[in-house]
Amino acid sequence: MSDPFYNKIHELYAEQRLPSYDELLKTADRTASVLDAEDEVYCPRARNGKPGALLDFTKLPELPLIVVPDLHARTYFLLNVLDFVPGDGFFDKSLEGKSVLDALELGAVRVVCVGDALHAEQRARGRWLEALLDFDNGTTDGKAMREEMEEGLTLLELVMACKCRFPATFHFLKGNHENITNRCGGGNFPFCKFANEGEMVMRFMRHVYGDDVLHIISCCEDMLPLIAAFPGCIISHAEPRRAFTRDELINARQNPEVVAGLTWTENAGADQGSVKAVMNGLLGSTGPAHAVYLAGHRPVSGRYALRQDGLFIQFHNTEMQNVALVLPGKKFNPDIDIVSVVNDY
Repeated sequence: MSDPFYNKIHELYAEQRLPSYDELLKTADRTASVLDAEDEVYCPRARNGKPGALLDFTKLPELPLIVVPDLHARTYFLLNVLDFVPGDGFFDKSLEGKSVLDALELGAVRVVCVGDALHAEQRARGRWLEALLDFDNGTTDGKAMREEMEEGLTLLELVMACKCRFPATFHFLKGNHENITNRCGGGNFPFCKFANEGEMVMRFMRHVYGDDVLHIISCCEDMLPLIAAFPGCIISHAEPRRAFTRDELINARQNPEVVAGLTWTENAGADQGSVKAVMNGLLGSTGPAHAVYLAGHRPVSGRYALRQDGLFIQFHNTEMQNVALVLPGKKFNPDIDIVSVVNDY
């Protein structure tokens, strides 16, 4: 394939390097402009006149939908999604044998990622611990940390490139890891798991790129949508902590409780019935009987976990590269519609 965009994104992975200051600043600035101009047709405006935190496709013509769980610096995962050729029947017959990227170019598919671009997790535990030793000794950009950020920033560049290329059909929701300044407030909390990841990333970015790049990436994070609604499913990073109303969801960025309640909810930490209530508020109480709620956030063992009377399907497995394929008008079956996109990279 000789498409320039295809070549560009594969070169990003092949090189896997720290982007230059100018490159990262330019890409993040362009992405902020794209997010600030989300089409009101599917992104209702908040009370402040800015694009709201809800993406609502329930009244638009339906397209096949691919939902991608937490990425966590796995550039290869997102590339595999873009190169993936779904089985017969997912795309229109004219697109059978075509990849997801081909379909995106034609506006024939929607892709929604549930968030968490940075911070490689369990697979990089040893690297984080090595980087922490450097950090505790006053080194913010040692070898281990640079390797981590090469992965994370390459993935972030790919996400931003896709959003700029396909603004109406490629969407990335805010997860709890979209907090590059490691701040506490606005529904965000500092992140610390295997090491002191949030603070280490912030210090690295400030040391290597300076406050301008740190600021514009943080602005992009704050402009990300938090939830997406389709006739057959609702998607957010985490399980909704309580029964948020449609108005609350549109204006979520002005309410830290809503931001935290869609990005940080621990397993069994949501009110029983919250999923059904949110679905009713966005789809109507007479919405499709086959609709489900898809999310990631907490890892699952196996392909998925069910909660909230089976309406909530959690499918983030750090050792798998699975996506959810949602077809218009078809009841989602997690046993057959959560599929692997693995290729040999």
